[in-house]
Amino acid sequence: MGGPCRLKVPGKLGSRAPPCTDNFQLVKFMFDGKEWHSVEQCYQAYKFAEVSIQDKLRKTLPYADEKASGHGMRVWSQGQRYANVRKDWDAVKVEVMYLANRAKYAQNPDFQEELLSTGCVEIDGAPSTSWTTKTGQSVNWSLFNGLIQSRLREELRPVEEQDTALIESITNRFRDYCEGEGGVQLPLPGHEDELIFPSQASPSGGG
Repeated sequence: MGGPCRLKVPGKLGSRAPPCTDNFQLVKFMFDGKEWHSVEQCYQAYKFAEVSIQDKLRKTLPYADEKASGHGMRVWSQGQRYANVRKDWDAVKVEVMYLANRAKYAQNPDFQEELLSTGCVEIDGAPSTSWTTKTGQSVNWSLFNGLIQSRLREELRPVEEQDTALIESITNRFRDYCEGEGGVQLPLPGHEDELIFPSQASPSGGG
């Protein structure tokens, strides 16, 4: 569900992370060649392989003066209405959430700075929904949302400042989760040029 993540600051209980860590945050970005108004809207749409359903979610625009939480709950509710979820959804949903967040950050430099301003403090997701994996393990979006923001924060740093061990650890954790749920069976959404971070950008100019 929505709400900013939490920072595990020593001596402080659940300090709120910046608004950019909220999947319900209203901000426009391109993903898979289409415009979205929040990570949650994008995520709920790609729960479905059928383009007509994706478009219904995409066309659910924020009302005038609607709060992010209100719009987020509307698209979340829409995402529960349809039965024809993509067959590998349980396996890919964490990766889709990561990709949607990455697109948002890649296209909004102010949010990159906001996330980096948290330094190296451990990030936890806000209280959220749980589900049971095929192995019988109970997992929660609070865990994965925190890991997604932590991974993105490291990937936003200059290459020489990145904690590559942390990136590898989180990436492997996502991969293991995906494989444990049956693996990717359909193409993942997103275009590479929508996901480029400053650390990946090619130097301008020529020789």
